[in-house]
Amino acid sequence: MSWAGAANIQDGITIDLSAINQVDVSANTSLTSVGGGARWEDVYLKLDAMGLAVAGGRVAEVGVGGLLTGGGNSFFAAQYGFACDNVHNYEVVLGSGKIVNANKHENRDLFRALKGGTNNFGIVTRFDLGTFVQGKLWGGFVINPIETAAEQFQYIEDFVRASGNGVDPYASVINAYIFGAQGPSAIANQFTYTIPEPFPSILENFTSIQPQISSTLRVTNLTNLTIELGAGTPNGCRQLFGTATFAADASLLAHLFTLARAAFLPIQNITDFQASFVLQPISTAITSKANLTGGNSLGLGPKDGNLVWLDLTLQYSLAKDDAAVLKATQTLLAQSIAYAKSQNLYNEFIYLNYALQSQDPIASYGPESVARLREVSRKYDPQGVFQRLCPGGFKLWREEAGAGGW
Repeated sequence: MSWAGAANIQDGITIDLSAINQVDVSANTSLTSVGGGARWEDVYLKLDAMGLAVAGGRVAEVGVGGLLTGGGNSFFAAQYGFACDNVHNYEVVLGSGKIVNANKHENRDLFRALKGGTNNFGIVTRFDLGTFVQGKLWGGFVINPIETAAEQFQYIEDFVRASGNGVDPYASVINAYIFGAQGPSAIANQFTYTIPEPFPSILENFTSIQPQISSTLRVTNLTNLTIELGAGTPNGCRQLFGTATFAADASLLAHLFTLARAAFLPIQNITDFQASFVLQPISTAITSKANLTGGNSLGLGPKDGNLVWLDLTLQYSLAKDDAAVLKATQTLLAQSIAYAKSQNLYNEFIYLNYALQSQDPIASYGPESVARLREVSRKYDPQGVFQRLCPGGFKLWREEAGAGGW
């Protein structure tokens, strides 16, 4: 979430958790307890040195709390599910000031709600994460010319299908189409293989594409890989995210890319413009894991089939361009969704951590999940502290809050 007020407030009170950043590994190394103000770099620096890992964020600077309460994708998702599915316990300060734990034995309803329900229930001061043995891994970036787009769309479809069929749970792909002042300029693929074996066969289609403008593929550790991935979104820019979910279909992805070319054309000459049209495969291997660990709030499951998240990331410098950038992003999303619906290839799910302010990711979880989240809110926050007094982010009653909605 990258808009004003999403995680801060003008003329209000901000609670800074950055000092609560401890990373403590249990004696038997099965759990890592992480403070609510930690960043993933804090976690990986500690665990890499111990030959351990958790299913966490892919960018070192990202905060632990926001990613985990919003769902969270991971390099380990095909093995262990979404990052939130790997939380064993939350320590939470409720609106009343009471401190509670939420896990599969205690406050189970709150435990499930926090897996995707974001900041609607309390302040999470500690996450206890399932921990596993992890040595080096293989990965990095490969940059290809934009002219290779057509074959890459097909390889995304093929990869998601293979992953969903359980072919190889160690591989992940982030497939990004980079736009600048001259339009689409290159394709940046981030590959990760969570065992240190170079060029696995499941990624061979991608890694054999020629020419390669550059490649950083190597055997390394999780800290190094997540620092590299974060370098693509440097601090100091104005930034906007938007997202949608689609069936994994190469023809559809090619059409959406054509729409992106047209949508970004009117804004590509604004100061320091760069946009990324990013495809992230979400296979049934990922969405099938939630029920093994107490369920989550996201509403996704194997019934949804193999999916692709479209993540639009736009960067630029000047506030005067805000309206134009927002309009272009909203137009592209609306056109993409309309076309996908016409082809019966649209999925209603909106990934909260990539959503525009005008989107409603919690509603996209489905009515059953929304009803459950609202019930948990009434139970643990009867005064509505985190609906009325914490307006940032995505609320459970977007229209009704403050008007008798809870």
